Amino acid sequence: MSPACGCDLAEGGFFVRQGEYICTQDYQRLYGTRCFSCDRFIEGEVVSALGKTYHPDCFVCAVCR
Repeated sequence: MSPACGCDLAEGGFFVRQGEYICTQDYQRLYGTRCFSCDRFIEGEVVSALGKTYHPDCFVCAVCR
């Protein structure tokens, strides 16, 4: 089974959600978590505070950074 975008799952990796194979790029676009500060997708470690999610490097003081 191939994804709707037609990319090669064997080459780029994939996720399985509800029995469907989804390439990494589409999975992030559809279900990924974005950093509240920089708006890029978060992979790996996250910092969660007050209902928002950040990259560890983006979670800094708003005044002095």
